[in-house]
Amino acid sequence: MEAIPSASGDVGLQNSATVKNQELRLQQEVKSCCCGLTLTRSFMENNLEQLNQNEKLPIETMQNDLVFLRSFLENNGEQHNQHEQLQAIWSQVIEVAHKAEFVIDSLVVGDVSFYSLMLLDNITEEIKLVKSEAQNATTISKHVTSQARSKWSTGTTHQVSHQVANQESHQVLDEVNLVKTELSKIDDEKDVFKPQKTTMVLNQAFYWLPNFSKAAISKWRGEKTETLEIEGDKYVIEAQEVTKSPRDMPSQSSISAINEVVVDLKDQEQAIIDQLVGGSKQFNIVSIVGMPGIGKTTLAQKVYHDPSIISHFHILAWCCISQVYSKKDLLLEILACIDEKDEYAERNENDLANTLRKHLKQKKYLIVLDDVWDTEAWNALKESFPDDTNGSRILLTSRNHEIPGKPHLLRLLTEEEGWELLQRKLEVTREEGYPPELDVLGRQIAKNCNGLPLSIVIISGILATLDQDAWEKVAERLSSNGVVGATGQCKSILELSYVHLPDHLKPCLLYFGAFREDQEIPIRRLMWLLVAEGFVQKNELESTEKLAEGYIMALINRSLVMVGQRRSTGGVKTCRIHDLLHVFCVGKAKDQNFLHLVQGYDEFLELDELQHPRRLSIYCQPKQFAKSRIFCPHLRSLQHSTSGVRRREVSYSLSSIHQMKLLRVLDLGHISLGFTFPNELCLLVRLRYLAVLGRMNIIPSSLANLLDLETFIVTTYYSGGGLSLLQDAFWNMLKLRHLHVRGALIDLSLANDNPESSSVLYNLDTFSTPKLYVGQSLDAMIRKFPNIRELKCCLLESEESTSDSIKIVAMDSLRQLESLKLLLSQVSAHHIELLLPSNLRRLTLVDFSWSLLSSVGQLSNLEVLKLIGQSDGDGVKEWDMEEGLFPNLKVLKLKSLNIVCWKGSEDNFPCLEKLVLEDCVELEELPFCLWETLTLQLIQVHGCLYSTGDLARDIMEKQMDYGNEDLKICISGEIEDTSSWSD
Repeated sequence: MEAIPSASGDVGLQNSATVKNQELRLQQEVKSCCCGLTLTRSFMENNLEQLNQNEKLPIETMQNDLVFLRSFLENNGEQHNQHEQLQAIWSQVIEVAHKAEFVIDSLVVGDVSFYSLMLLDNITEEIKLVKSEAQNATTISKHVTSQARSKWSTGTTHQVSHQVANQESHQVLDEVNLVKTELSKIDDEKDVFKPQKTTMVLNQAFYWLPNFSKAAISKWRGEKTETLEIEGDKYVIEAQEVTKSPRDMPSQSSISAINEVVVDLKDQEQAIIDQLVGGSKQFNIVSIVGMPGIGKTTLAQKVYHDPSIISHFHILAWCCISQVYSKKDLLLEILACIDEKDEYAERNENDLANTLRKHLKQKKYLIVLDDVWDTEAWNALKESFPDDTNGSRILLTSRNHEIPGKPHLLRLLTEEEGWELLQRKLEVTREEGYPPELDVLGRQIAKNCNGLPLSIVIISGILATLDQDAWEKVAERLSSNGVVGATGQCKSILELSYVHLPDHLKPCLLYFGAFREDQEIPIRRLMWLLVAEGFVQKNELESTEKLAEGYIMALINRSLVMVGQRRSTGGVKTCRIHDLLHVFCVGKAKDQNFLHLVQGYDEFLELDELQHPRRLSIYCQPKQFAKSRIFCPHLRSLQHSTSGVRRREVSYSLSSIHQMKLLRVLDLGHISLGFTFPNELCLLVRLRYLAVLGRMNIIPSSLANLLDLETFIVTTYYSGGGLSLLQDAFWNMLKLRHLHVRGALIDLSLANDNPESSSVLYNLDTFSTPKLYVGQSLDAMIRKFPNIRELKCCLLESEESTSDSIKIVAMDSLRQLESLKLLLSQVSAHHIELLLPSNLRRLTLVDFSWSLLSSVGQLSNLEVLKLIGQSDGDGVKEWDMEEGLFPNLKVLKLKSLNIVCWKGSEDNFPCLEKLVLEDCVELEELPFCLWETLTLQLIQVHGCLYSTGDLARDIMEKQMDYGNEDLKICISGEIEDTSSWSD
C-alpha cells in the first residue's frame, strides 16, 4: 500500500511529479467550479497552496481502490447475497463509498465546514478491529459495521480545519484499502453474493470524481482511452463499448403492445358505459370497488377514453384523490381539466368550489374520482356538482365498499384467467416469445398470484428475463413464502421483482418514491432528473437523455411502471406507478437512506436530520415549506412540490442554503421566490438541475458560477413579458443542455463589439422560448447552438427586416433539429420564407400565414404538423394543397382556423394516422383524400360545425367499407352553422 502523507509535510510517494500534476488538475477543477465566488476561491487558493507545500491528498490511490471494489462487485453481480462475511463487507463498502464521495465533493467546493457533522474519532480503532477479525478468516462481526454506522450518523457539531479534513481523507483511504484486502481474500469463494446497492453507491462515487479520474476507471476495465487537446489542455475521453439488451432498452414503439395486454374487461367496461350514458336523466353515481391491484383504475380509464363517452358528455374531468389530499388541490385538479388558469391557484376553497359549480351548471358532465379512500373526500366535493337532471354522472373507484353510488364489484381472476393473462404478457415481453415447455411452471406461478392482476403483470416482468431454472426458483419461492392473501402475496412479488432488477435500474425505480402517490410524471422531466442525480452512466454512443429514456422504458417493459398520457405519435408522455408499488418504493428508499418523501408539515417535524438524508422530496404548502429550516449538509437532492402553481410570493429565506453546497438537484418550481433571482442559489456550484418560480425579469451574471448546470427551468410572471439572461452568464454555461422559461420570452444578446466572441453551446439540446430577430442576428444566434434538437422560439422584426420584401428565416443549418415551434404573431408572416432542416419531424406554427405551407409540405421526414391560429390580416378561407405534399405526415392538428374549404389531391397524406380538428368554426369541406387514406386510426373533432362532424362520420363509414376497421372518431362540442340562420 502506498504511504499516506503526514501532517508534517513528509511525502511517502515515489513519483512527486505525478502527484504534483494530479493536484494541479484537482486545483484547476476546484477553481473552475468556484469561478466568481471571491471568498470561496480565495480560501481554496490559499489552502491548496499550503497543500502543495505540506500535504498531498492521495486521490488517485483512493480512486483506484474504489475502481477495484466496483469491478469486484460487478464480476460477482449475478449471484445472490447469502454469505454473512460478504454481507458485512458489503455494508462496510457502502459506508466507505458514501464517505469517499462526501470527502471528494467537499474538497471540490472548498467548504471544509461541511465536515462538522462527520465523526472523525475512533475510525482507526474500528479499522484495527475489523482487520483483526478478517485476518482470522472468520465472519466479520455485525456489530462492528453497526457501530461504525452509528458513529457516522450520530455526529458532533464542530468546526474542523483543513488539516483535519485531510486526516479524514486518509482515514477513508485506509478503510477502502482494508475492504479491498478483505474482498481479495474471499474473491475465490463461490458463495452466492449479489451486492446490488453497493455497486449503485460506488457508481455514484465514480460519477462525481474529478474528470482526470475517468482514465483510471477505463484503464482498470481494459477500455480504450483517447486524449483530446483543446486550447492547450488535455482531456481524457472514454471510449466504452456498451452492449444493450433488447429487454433492458425497449423502443417506444414496443411499449404500446406491452401496455395493451391487460385483463379482458370488455363486458365490465360495456356494463359501466351503459350505466353512464343510459338510464335516468337524474344525477347519478357509479362506483367501481375492489381490492388494491385488481384493475379499478385500468377499467375506469378505458371507460373514460371510450369514444361513446367522449361524444355523450359535454365536460369530462379526471381527479385522483388518494390517501393524502386537500380539498383545494382536488378542486384545482378538476378545474385544470375544464378551464386551466394559473390564477385559480390563488383562490380559496370556497371560491374554487363556486367556480367549478358555475362551469358545470347546465352542462352534461362526467367526473371521475379515482382512488377514493373514504366518504369524507366525496363529502368535501359533492356540493360542487350540480344536479340539472340532464344525465350528468360521477364515476368513483375505491377499495372501500361503503362509498356512495351503485357499486360495480371487481372479482379476482380464476386460475385459468390468470394463466391466460400471464401467457399474453409473456408473448410480448419476451424477445423469443412465450415458451410452451414452461406451461406447468407458468400455471403454478399464475396460481400462486392468487388471481390478482397486478401480481400477474409484475411477475411476468420478472419471468421475461429468466431461463427455465430461474422459473423453478421463482415458483418455489412463491409457493413457500407463507404469505396469506392476494395483497400480501403482491407485496412479496414486488420485493422479488426488485431483487431481480439489474443494478442500474434499481435507483431509477426507487426514485419514483420522490413523487406523490398516483402522480402523473412527465417522462422528459424524469429523464433530466435521473441524469442529474447521476443514475445514468455516460457513454459516447448515446446521449444521457436517450439512455435515461431506455431505463424508463425498461421499467415499463417489466410492468413496474405504467404509461399515462401518450404523445401525438404514440410515444410515452407521462408515466406513474401503482400505489402498492409506491408504498414499496417509499419504504425501501427510506430504509436504504436513498430518499425520504416528506408529506405535510407534521412529517417535516419528524424528519431525523442526523440520518444524513441524501435526497429529500417534500410535498406541502409553500407557507409550510417556508417555515422549515433544513440542515442537511450531506443532501444531494431537494425537491418541493404542491398541487397547482403558486404565484403569490412566500417569505422564504435561502440564508441556510450555503449549508447544502453539495446539492446536485434543486427544484423550487412550486414556491414563488419573488421579484429577484436569489444570489444564494449561485453558491451551489455542484448543481446540475435547477427549477425556480417567481416574478423575476433578470437572471444575474453570477449564474455563470454554476458551470455544471445541465437543466435550468424558470417559471416567471413578470408583467413586462421578457426575461433577460445576461450574456456573460448564458454564454459561459457550456454544459447547459436544457433551458426552458415559462411565462416570458428570453432576451438574449451576443457581444455587440464581437459576436463571434460569444461561446458556442455545443451541448444545448432543448431550448424555449428565446426571442429571435429576423435577419443577420438570427443567423448569428442559431450558429451558437448547432446541436439543438428541440426549439421553441418567437420571431420578431428587426431594424433590417422592416421593409415589405420577403425575409428568409434560414434554420436549415440546424442538422440535429427534430422539433420546432414558431410563434409568428410579432412578424408579418406573409413576408417571410422558412428554410427548415430536412430532418425536422415535428413542427408547430402559431399565428401563421398559409403561404408558408408550400415549403413545409415538402419536408420529407415531417411526421407531426400543428397549425394553430392564422396571422392577423390573413383572410384566406380556402386551403388548396398542391400535389405530393406531406409524404410522411402521421399527425395533423388544425386549431382555431378561419378556413371554410379544405381541398387536396389524392396523393396527399399517404401515411396520416391521426387528424385533429379543434375550434375550426367555419370549416365545411374536407379533402377527398381523407376518405381513401387507409392508414387513418383516429379523427378527433371538437368545437366544429355539426356538418364537419357528419363528414368525419362519413369518412369512418367509407373506410370501414374499404376494410379499415381500426379507425375511431371522437366528436364533441358540435355547434350550429349560424350562417344558415334566417331572420
